[in-house]
Amino acid sequence: MLALDVGVIAAMFGHTLIPLLTLALGVNYAASQGSFEYVVVGSGPGGGPLAVELAKAGHSVLLLEAGSDLSDDPLYQDINNFAAASNDPRSRWDFFVKHSDDPERELKYERMTWRTTNGSFYVGRDPPEGAEQLGIYYPRAATLGGCGSHNAAVYSLPSDDNWDYIANITGDPSWGASEMRKIYEEIENCHYLKNGTAGHGFTGWLDSNQDDGSWLTNATDGNALLRVLADASGSLNNTNSSTVTNDELRALVERDINGPEADRDQLTGIFGLATHTDATGQRFSSANYIKAALREDPGLPLTVLLDAFLTRIEFDQLQESEPPAVMAIRYVTGASAYRADPRWTAGRNLTEGFHWVARELIVAGGAFNTPQILKVSGVGPADELRRHNISVVADLPGVGANLGDNYEGSVVSLAAKPLRGFGKRYVVQLKTSASRGNRDIFLWPLNAAFEGFWPGYPEEYGPQTLGFAFVHMDPGSGSRGTVTLRSADPFEPPEINFRFFGGDEDAAAAAADLRAMVEAARFTQRARDALPPGAGLAPFAEMHPCAGAPCTDEAVAEYLRLQVYSHHASGTCAIGADDDPAAVLDSRFRVRGVRRLRVVDASAFPRPPGAFPVLPTFMISKKAAMAILEDRA
Repeated sequence: MLALDVGVIAAMFGHTLIPLLTLALGVNYAASQGSFEYVVVGSGPGGGPLAVELAKAGHSVLLLEAGSDLSDDPLYQDINNFAAASNDPRSRWDFFVKHSDDPERELKYERMTWRTTNGSFYVGRDPPEGAEQLGIYYPRAATLGGCGSHNAAVYSLPSDDNWDYIANITGDPSWGASEMRKIYEEIENCHYLKNGTAGHGFTGWLDSNQDDGSWLTNATDGNALLRVLADASGSLNNTNSSTVTNDELRALVERDINGPEADRDQLTGIFGLATHTDATGQRFSSANYIKAALREDPGLPLTVLLDAFLTRIEFDQLQESEPPAVMAIRYVTGASAYRADPRWTAGRNLTEGFHWVARELIVAGGAFNTPQILKVSGVGPADELRRHNISVVADLPGVGANLGDNYEGSVVSLAAKPLRGFGKRYVVQLKTSASRGNRDIFLWPLNAAFEGFWPGYPEEYGPQTLGFAFVHMDPGSGSRGTVTLRSADPFEPPEINFRFFGGDEDAAAAAADLRAMVEAARFTQRARDALPPGAGLAPFAEMHPCAGAPCTDEAVAEYLRLQVYSHHASGTCAIGADDDPAAVLDSRFRVRGVRRLRVVDASAFPRPPGAFPVLPTFMISKKAAMAILEDRA
């Protein structure tokens, strides 16, 4: 009997087979708790909406979330609190990563983080004696809604090329940009445009909104800066910025960044900053969708387990004629089980759990945890698994490889006096000389400093701070990192190395990415220096990249090469072609070499999707739900 598809049998006959099968698996029978058709691991932008969609289609679904529910907490509802939210130990997972294989280069990172002998963090390049070097801080969220519950909620579509690339490498036309736009329109509930506006949806589950330009008034520093940026970015079509009215400027800051224009990916200049927020401007994430679905239908066959951490996937490997199939999951319940949680302590009170998976398991743990889950369960590069005495279920060399990210940087200066009337957030999109055809820089001004991530970030310099943060969209293939196991222990965070500007595979691509970042920095410096003298803001004291002279292109490039940061990890279980040995997933999110296992999160993207991955991940969640339901039909 064990040679049969035991997950399906367990679903058909309830608990009657559990004693026999648990003996074979070595599972504690007391921890066994029945079967679900689908189990989804992770409630973030990939897993959360998918679990709801499957349950709404009538299937029994178990959703595991390793954190608690903080979605009603004002700290998380207000997106302006994103820095405080991502520093909150109630939801924080502390990852410490590398940017290269060079230990000396790593030590040049200004915000290197260390653990002191008293257990506190030290951030900098001159640690106290005895401090342990941890790495470059990379916080993730363990809470209902995942990173969509603590981020800045930026809501931006990737270029059409991102979708068309997946369609081309897989031969699956459903990934084409025109088809993905349909999915976008289906899930969106747009609050910032007139109902019926082309290219948008107004009845979907995902709320979107955008700041308006009502803050624009004459004789404020925010107005003056907007005029300078509009002029420098070509948004005014060579019109003298001093003659442009506030209504014309307002049209720029309310410009739709996610419009359906055929040439959208080449459009540059000022745009509104759209966010996944509701009609009142409060955060809207997959946590909202999950909770609303359960309120609206108390009988919905969706079970949500909070503080539930997956430890292992069990496979049926007894059918020699078929690839191994997911059969069950092991997990623990209890707060702060994972050692990346800052509240973790040895000997925490955890309860083991076990569930049969009758149809499929969908892993949506994110670009760091999803490959770790697969590897500790025997799916990954065979050599790496054997080093940790893990039995190989499927040899997939691409698991944990292809780690990609956006490069992020900033220019921060201190004005001669505090800035007045700075205004709300908007975006400047640029096309640099290093562009591969589309706009490639996403930039926004701040009356604050955003310089990366470290415990307790950001640095507060006061109201005279003028900051420009920028993101490189669609970086090239010059930097691809890895997520590798430190041990077979599922509670121990993996080793993560982004290999920024490594260039081993494509030095030209790495050089082009760095050149684009330098041009973004230079653009902001010129815009700052073009502010009218009458504003009284000059002279500016630049904090970085040019804290002193000379401020050459070479100096800016070297600063950015060493100090760029990131928080948009993707690609570690990438979709790819059938003949690509590094491809982990097929075009329907199925893990190759095994059955009844899919991955639906940012790790599925073969390339970093645009400037911010959260909206693309919401979109692939819907696409995966469609694929799963079609496959069951």
